[in-house]
Order: sequence, then structure tokens, then C-alpha cells
Amino acid sequence: MGVLNISPESFYKGSVYNNPEKLKIAALKMIKNGGTMLDLGARSTAPWSEKITIEEEVSRMVPAMEILCKIIPDNILISIDTQYKVVAEKTYDIALKYNKKIIINDVSCLKTDKKLIDFIIEKELPVILMASKKIPGDLLTIEDIIKEFRNTINILTTKGYDKNRIILDPGIGRWVEQKTPNYDLAIIANLNKLRILKKPILIALSRKSFIGAILNIADPEKRYNGTLSSTAIAVFNGAHLVRT
Repeated sequence: MGVLNISPESFYKGSVYNNPEKLKIAALKMIKNGGTMLDLGARSTAPWSEKITIEEEVSRMVPAMEILCKIIPDNILISIDTQYKVVAEKTYDIALKYNKKIIINDVSCLKTDKKLIDFIIEKELPVILMASKKIPGDLLTIEDIIKEFRNTINILTTKGYDKNRIILDPGIGRWVEQKTPNYDLAIIANLNKLRILKKPILIALSRKSFIGAILNIADPEKRYNGTLSSTAIAVFNGAHLVRT
């Protein structure tokens, strides 16, 4: 999964493509290099980043989605990185117009906007759930992550949602102050325990703060080798998909 951020607030500026031409070039390069899924996000989810309105998120997403749908092959899945139904709805309509397929990627595990639950059920959309209980990424241990995933999966399936459309993301990163690098390392080491839920596991480690802390590298631009190493370990430990 290749990351296409159109949020200038994002912590790693190398992943920001808020210029239409740069967005096109980056998307096509990711596909050429083997990417099968493109993750489009217009809102930085880093806890310390500047907050934007839902209207601003929509105004960024709609033109970017139009650009992507015009240039990518039909077999490439577009991941819509949002916590809000209105954003999912707008991008879904564009995808439908161009005969493209989308998946919703919600870092709040469907906690932020309850209306998004009914929307993905109604439209039969696949979803990526990132481990969260009250706010994005607030779960610290693999045991708590599994417990909360079970709860969310149960809510969805009780409403008639097909559980085979679910992908799980354990939520690596300093999402909350108390989540120190040791918690991230323990989650990566125990990724195989998530397999009890019988769902594909997505891992998002690229240039995250725990890599910087371990290697004493403050600049995300210089965390490439650490990203490769930690990703290889995560895949060995059970990850099926890599967001990078």
C-alpha cells in the first residue's frame, strides 16, 4: 500500500503530494513499483498536528480522488483514509463514476463517526480497522488490541456486515503520550497473536517515532533503513500488508 498524503500537516513531508502533478507522478510510480493499493489521506492523524475541519478534508479529497480515478488501472484499490462518513460518501461517489474500487481506512476503529458504520455496511465496502478504543491508537498491548478488535468486529457482524471484508491494523506509533517505543516493539514482536482473529494484518511502520527513538534519528527523512528492518520483522511475524 502506497501512501499519498495531501495533508501539508503530515509529519513526513516526503509523503505529501498536494500538487496535482506530483500526485499523478507519485501514484503511477507506486503502481509501477508493485503497489496494489493507494492510501489517500487529506487529514494528518498525528496527535500533535494542526486540526482541520471536515469541510477542509472534503475539499482536499474530492479533486485528488478525481485525479487518481482518471489515471490508475481498474485493478488498483484506493484506500480512503478518513474517520468521517461524509468524506467516505464523496469519494465513493467519485469511485463509482469511474468504475474504481475503494476501501475505507479508519484509524479510529469506527469510533469517531458512528454514521460511517452504517455507510460501509450499506455500500458493502471493505474496511481497515486501526486498533483504538476511545481515540486513535490508544491501545498499548496486543491483548487489549485483540479485545477491542473483537468488540468492533462483533458490532459490525451483528449488523449483517461480512467479516471477510475486514483488515486489521494494530496501530504502531506514538498516538498517545504513554505509548513509548517499548509498546510498539512488543506489538511487533507479538503480531502473530493477531492471527487468532483470522483477518489480514496491515502494518504501518514507515519512519515512525519508535524507529527514531531506537536509532537516535530525529529526522524522519533519515529513518529509511530502520523502516525496512522493522517492516521485514513485522512481515516475518505475521503482517500481510505493508503501508509505506
